[in-house]
Amino acid sequence: MATPQTTPQGFTPFFKRVCQGEDRHADIYACIAILTNKTVADIQQQAESLGVPKVGPYYPYLDGDMIAKLLVAHNLVATVWKEAAGYNDLPDVAIAMVDYSPESEVGRCLVFARQRSADGKSVHPYVVDPYPHADSKLHLRQGTSELNGLSPSWFIGVHPKPTSK
Repeated sequence: MATPQTTPQGFTPFFKRVCQGEDRHADIYACIAILTNKTVADIQQQAESLGVPKVGPYYPYLDGDMIAKLLVAHNLVATVWKEAAGYNDLPDVAIAMVDYSPESEVGRCLVFARQRSADGKSVHPYVVDPYPHADSKLHLRQGTSELNGLSPSWFIGVHPKPTSK
């Protein structure tokens, strides 16, 4: 049985939420914007410069390779899409796909992170959800108990690009 995790007092997430806006397919753009501290418009413009169409259905172009290209331009490295049974399968920072339908092979993406305390004694998992929920409490979900209802099916791990000597 999982024990409820309380939010550390004064917790400030490293990643700040960016809303995907009214475009229901802009969740991946918003996740990349969250990870890079850019706007959705900046990321969409970057994607268009790499061949993603400006208008209508652009989401088929946003595969793992395109996501990796978008992130590497911001000194971040992406893994390939991998299956997940839960958040324990994810690295410390990831783009996670939730609400996944195997029949249509569609889900929506959010950013998952494990933030470690300064002393390294505690780890605080949270998700930043770009979906434009009516309830703002769903934009940032913290701790194991809040994440249990939003299980990831797939993920792309993200980490800083190694510096070359």
